[in-house]
Amino acid sequence: MIILAYDIVRLEEKLIIKEFRKRNVKLHLLNVATYPLHFSNGFLKQASIALIRPVSMYRAFYTAIVLETNGIPTVNKSETILSCGDKILTYKKLVEKKLPVPETVIAFTTDSALQAYNIVGFPVIDKPPIGSWGRLVSLIESSKEGLLVAEHRENLPTTQLKVHVIQEYVPSSNTDIRCFVIGNEVLGCIKRIATSGDWRSNVARGGKVEPMKLNTVLEELSLKAAEAVGAGVISVDLLMHPEKGYLVNEVNGVPEFKGFMKATGINVPEKIVEYIISKMKM
Repeated sequence: MIILAYDIVRLEEKLIIKEFRKRNVKLHLLNVATYPLHFSNGFLKQASIALIRPVSMYRAFYTAIVLETNGIPTVNKSETILSCGDKILTYKKLVEKKLPVPETVIAFTTDSALQAYNIVGFPVIDKPPIGSWGRLVSLIESSKEGLLVAEHRENLPTTQLKVHVIQEYVPSSNTDIRCFVIGNEVLGCIKRIATSGDWRSNVARGGKVEPMKLNTVLEELSLKAAEAVGAGVISVDLLMHPEKGYLVNEVNGVPEFKGFMKATGINVPEKIVEYIISKMKM
């Protein structure tokens, strides 16, 4: 039996379920938003492997933790999900592997954030370590703007959202590259382009997508970035710096792929299901 753990059924989950059912695989749909997870659940122990797909990073992480404790292999592993979900942990993994990343400074208060803006130099990007879809990611062009952003973040309710991940602004930041990795294979890469009026290129924010030819540099960086966080089913976001070349910006441990499929025509759910079944047989 294969477990598909989720909290919201998006298009991606519907397509994955469809692919599993094509193969007549015994599939248990585990809605972690409604089903309590027990650290010694006999029913869960009947599963051979679990695909972790909750939208919430912490739900995904904790679900993987409980299933792993029950002896069930997970894709992705809990450590991978956490390493991808917390951008500071992501950069730790990437820097340890000597992968190129944007210049990055971490700050914990308004005062230290203002110092960090000046260290990096305007314009700068300021984002919290936790979050997706470009939420709370700010492009700051002056000390005045920085003070407003920092003071606003200081009043947010959770500790993680008060932390500042401050980075250099890459001139091509309204366009980024997303590469999709499954195991030791890069399926391909796409270009994501911000829509008019926004500099963030996230597909969830309406960003446009275009196919992009995979080259050896992108392939190598994507594989190394995925390996740095534990591999599995991963998407890697890169920026193209005019002087430094490709920089690894983020790595995603529960990646969406509808934009990738639209641009490339690659059947990502089929590839994911094939990978899960191959891991189950190991």
